[in-house]
Amino acid sequence: MLIELTEIDKSYRDRQGQPVSVLKQLSLQVEQGAFVALAGASGCGKSTLLNILGCLDRFDGGEYRFDGENVGAWSEGQRADLRNRRIGFVFQAFHLLPFLAVEANIALPFMYNHHGQRPSHEHIESLLKSVDLEGMSKRYPGELSGGQMQRVAIARALVLGADLILADEPTGNLDSAAAQGVLDLFELLVKQGKTIVMVTHDPAISARADRQIKMDGGQIVSDDHRESVGGAQ
Repeated sequence: MLIELTEIDKSYRDRQGQPVSVLKQLSLQVEQGAFVALAGASGCGKSTLLNILGCLDRFDGGEYRFDGENVGAWSEGQRADLRNRRIGFVFQAFHLLPFLAVEANIALPFMYNHHGQRPSHEHIESLLKSVDLEGMSKRYPGELSGGQMQRVAIARALVLGADLILADEPTGNLDSAAAQGVLDLFELLVKQGKTIVMVTHDPAISARADRQIKMDGGQIVSDDHRESVGGAQ
């Protein structure tokens, strides 16, 4: 089991300093090689859950095990190392730097993690080929379509060899055809053994995942499966 959450609680403070519960006794298990969609109304806790899975946010109670390790007890440095090595992030707004070519945008996580070193050109080209952008390493984000920019962002998430991809509304800025292309790519990555947890508000996008989880009021209210696209263990 790659992800094991047990009775996770998370609260924030409002402007008056009063606690506001966001996640309530939430438990979740995700197998390696799964494609999971998280859905629910705004404020239901899905983005907070994604931040906890990515070790970007701490929780108040419960336990989080990643690949058997109790990461909730780790230091910030250990959690950052886990993020760098094994977790990739894909966002709605792409977050590409417009003044850097595609190759340099993909290399950014590698450079931060390896003290300014760059991945080989061959590694970048291999990633671009895997996301169907072969030969585009010298282009700039402004020369790409929305779907192509999101594919660059996915390649960037994979540059360090991440096992887990956390995607927050990854198709939100794309037209229907580009969105389906990104989902096709996600399914291919899952078949290769990657695990994807995707936040979406769109039922049609959620339906492409092999598992659909609906949240409400900081809790999981439904958890539906279809035949796996990736062969989870």
